[in-house]
Amino acid sequence: MLLDLIDRFSGRRHVEARRRKFADFIRLCRPTPQDEVLDVGVLGRETYDAANLFLKEYPHQERLTALAIEECSELSARYPLVRFVRYDGRRFPFADDSFAICHSNAVVEHVGDLERQRLFVSEMVRVANRGFFTTPNRWFPIELHSKLPLAHYLPWPLFIQLSRIVRREELVRGVRLLSKRQLAELAKRAGVSSFLILNNRVLGITVTYSVFWSK
Repeated sequence: MLLDLIDRFSGRRHVEARRRKFADFIRLCRPTPQDEVLDVGVLGRETYDAANLFLKEYPHQERLTALAIEECSELSARYPLVRFVRYDGRRFPFADDSFAICHSNAVVEHVGDLERQRLFVSEMVRVANRGFFTTPNRWFPIELHSKLPLAHYLPWPLFIQLSRIVRREELVRGVRLLSKRQLAELAKRAGVSSFLILNNRVLGITVTYSVFWSK
């Protein structure tokens, strides 16, 4: 089946792609051993190789706080130096400027409608001095959650119906994909003084975006 072939191919590339983005995070955010860092949107269970790669790779875990909507006791045992905080997915439970750096990988597309996405980006900016987040490209030919080619170019309700037919609806439920223009608008509305959008490409086509911002 075509979807199974795409799954196997993308699975092999997933860890490699996240490691490249982690390298961009280190290069642009330049964390020091003294910086308090927030990782937003960790998964409570690591069911695939690329899950929570930031937790696995970040070298100063004693300065790392992980924010999740899921229960994280399993992760807490696996990463004992990291502080895990659970929240309701809306306002971050931290004071302004609590962190030097905020990181979030492939979360903003899952938080809800445009207003929720605006809140999410604004909260990252509120609690940190600079940050880095990533998201799939709305116009990449394969929708990265369902692995369906071209179907997400349809009106979204039709895409959801097609996902249901091939039993992948749960992978795209609640997802709102973003274009480069929409990402720029989110950054501007959050009030950052500067931002940079990186194009993460495969065969010359942008698969995902990485956004670096600073106050």
